[in-house]
Amino acid sequence: MLLEEVTGLDRAAMIACERDVLDDGADRRFEALLARRATGEPVSQILGRREFYGRTFRVTSDVLTPRPETEMLVEAALEALPPGGRVLDAGTGSGCLLLSVLAERPDATGRGFDVSEAALAVAAVNAAGVGVTARAALSQDRFETFSETGFDVLVCNPPYIAEAADLPADVRHFEPAGALFAGTDGLDAYRVLASKAPGWLSPGGAAFFEIGAGQGEAVAALMRRGFGAPCDVSVLPDLAGLDRMIAVRTGR
Repeated sequence: MLLEEVTGLDRAAMIACERDVLDDGADRRFEALLARRATGEPVSQILGRREFYGRTFRVTSDVLTPRPETEMLVEAALEALPPGGRVLDAGTGSGCLLLSVLAERPDATGRGFDVSEAALAVAAVNAAGVGVTARAALSQDRFETFSETGFDVLVCNPPYIAEAADLPADVRHFEPAGALFAGTDGLDAYRVLASKAPGWLSPGGAAFFEIGAGQGEAVAALMRRGFGAPCDVSVLPDLAGLDRMIAVRTGR
């Protein structure tokens, strides 16, 4: 990927000319990128972009790098979103969840909020990049204080890692701590969301939360208490068979 960046060649072209010698300028640029990677800096931040749900998103150290397993929240949201619906992305970061849903559904509108002004600037660039700026409102807010109502679908990839967790260096040292860590057990954000999220949704709305390994039953219990009856709360696995998402479907 780094070699593609400095040469402008795709994989097939590199195979075709694999015995060619890099010119001095390209060689120096490649060595500089390798040096950055050797410090643990993620490739997505070195390149400044990451593919997610078939589109390219701007990535910086101010936002989490979008990961493939998070795409299941997009799939769930698209299935649950009614015609002309409104989607909320709580803690939007790069905006990849909100913007992917809106790009797939030209009839939909939505809002993403984040506590980080720098993250919102990245999300604004991404909204323009996928052509949904007019339908994607972005605002600075917190889980605790956000108060807008009337959303049909909520998607949320909150911080869910315990503060003492042993993380790879490229995550702990290069991705934003505020988007990673959530108290001693990793559940602090879900406790707030369980009390606040029900008020953001319209009757019959649905909410989808990404979770970490081993958190399924604990987060499901929080959501059952927070949303109350009638609601259906499910713990859903990713393609690797690990609990990855909590789905909440409310009654009318």
